[in-house]
Amino acid sequence: MSNPDDLDDGLLYDYEDKIELQDEEILNEKKRSLKAADESNLLSSVRDREPSSQDVDNNVTDDGDDKHISKRQKKLKNSKLHQKKKEQVAYQIQQLKSLPLGSSELIIEYFATLIREKNPDLSALELNDLYFKKTDFISTAKFDSMDRNLVNFPTFLAQFSKSPKTVILSMSNLRVADVCRSVGGSKMAIKLFAKNKLKDDIETVENIFKDKKNKKNQNLKYFVATPTRMLNILEATEVLFQGKDKLDIIIDASYLDMKKNSILSNENTAVLCKVLKLFLEKKSSVKILLY
Repeated sequence: MSNPDDLDDGLLYDYEDKIELQDEEILNEKKRSLKAADESNLLSSVRDREPSSQDVDNNVTDDGDDKHISKRQKKLKNSKLHQKKKEQVAYQIQQLKSLPLGSSELIIEYFATLIREKNPDLSALELNDLYFKKTDFISTAKFDSMDRNLVNFPTFLAQFSKSPKTVILSMSNLRVADVCRSVGGSKMAIKLFAKNKLKDDIETVENIFKDKKNKKNQNLKYFVATPTRMLNILEATEVLFQGKDKLDIIIDASYLDMKKNSILSNENTAVLCKVLKLFLEKKSSVKILLY
């Protein structure tokens, strides 16, 4: 009898071939799946490492280093509009610095521009009443050998301020305190600003003029004030308008704060103009000077 295994019917071999083919297809499918997963993970990893546009925009340092500025910000920084604004700011700063060195004509022209800007609804006739005259100001252009700072302020006053009493107008409370120290402190000057009670400042000013025999009051020469505090005092008492003695008003115009504003370019300029006009209208002999 022949062995069944020796029969050449082909059935067993066909079955085994099919098994091997199926196993190979399953293995290839697993390989394709693993490859796709690896590619997906790699792509995600690359995305995670790439900076977004927002990250690029935020990667800007305050030191102005162009390497840390995005293309959009570089374009803005170098744009004509940005450059024009920078030039305009630089021009305004230079104008503010040079104004105290200017002629009386230049000074009144600057004030005329300020007055028009602050009063856009007034007619030409109404504006004319607010304008200053050339004779209201004394040019201090010849004081050009020294920097106009607090160190040189006493020298300037000795040269230009000849009146028995002098009003110095500064832009802020802090500046008032600094100026007061530079001109001799409490022996020579009084501070008139918002850190004091208004009624106390009014009483102090009135006592200085009413008690003229007091030696301490005689030595007090400088009234250092912000425009707002001085306006409040002038509206409450007329003691500063009385008498025929000359009165000098010094505008602390050379000082620029951290934002490059001066007393002639901040929100108090309208108040400053009103204070100057009140002195000119109600005091018999007043001269205005810019330091």
